[in-house]
Amino acid sequence: MKLEITKACADSLRAFTQKNYGIQLKSSHAHEIVAAYFGYSSRAALLDDKYCPIDRLTDAEIIILNTPTLFVDQRLKTLENLPSELPTSDTLAEGVYAPIVADEQFLGKIWPGFHEVAIAFAEERAYANLIMMGMVPKELKWIIDADIKTREFDVLMTVTFDYPAGANKPLRHSKVEITLPRIAGDIGYSEPKVLPTFYNGHMSDPDFRRKHGID
Repeated sequence: MKLEITKACADSLRAFTQKNYGIQLKSSHAHEIVAAYFGYSSRAALLDDKYCPIDRLTDAEIIILNTPTLFVDQRLKTLENLPSELPTSDTLAEGVYAPIVADEQFLGKIWPGFHEVAIAFAEERAYANLIMMGMVPKELKWIIDADIKTREFDVLMTVTFDYPAGANKPLRHSKVEITLPRIAGDIGYSEPKVLPTFYNGHMSDPDFRRKHGID
C-alpha cells in the first residue's frame, strides 16, 4: 500500500505537469516531490519510516492536505535537473493530492489545515455546555485564538475562548487542547484527543449575563 499511494500520487503529478504545462517530469523526480509533500526529506526516508508509514493512511481518521510550502520549496531546490519552468509548490499540490482527494475511502476525513481541525473540535467541546443552557454560542462575540505546535509524533492544538470581544479585559471562558497523534507521514492522524478546561463559570452567572446582554 505504501508504494501504491506514493506511485498513484507520483503518476498523478506527472500527468498534471504534462497536461497543464507540457512538462515531462521524470518518475524519480515525481517520487521525491511526493515524499516532500508527505513530510519526508527524501523518498528513501519515506520508505524507511517504520513508526508512521504512509501506508497507514487508510487507518487515519483525519487527513491534513495543507501544503508544507517552505519544506517542499527547500526540497525542490536540492533536486538536480528539475525543469526550470516547474510551477510553484502550491500549484503542484493539486497534482500530488488528486488521488487521495478522489479516493472514496477518504471521504469526510480530509481537512485543508490544522487550524480548521482545531477550531471545529474545540467549538464542539467548548460550546456543548452553553447549548445545554439554551444559549447560541455562535451568536456571542468571542475572541478565539488557536495555537498550533507540531511535535515529533503528534500535533498539539490549543484553542482559547474569551468573551466578550472588544472588552478591556475579556474573560476566559474555556481552553481546549486537541492532540492529533501522527500515524501516516505528516498527513495522516488518528482520532483526536480533546481536553477542555472551563474557567470560573461566569457564563452561568446571572449578573455577568445581564451585564453583557446574554439572555
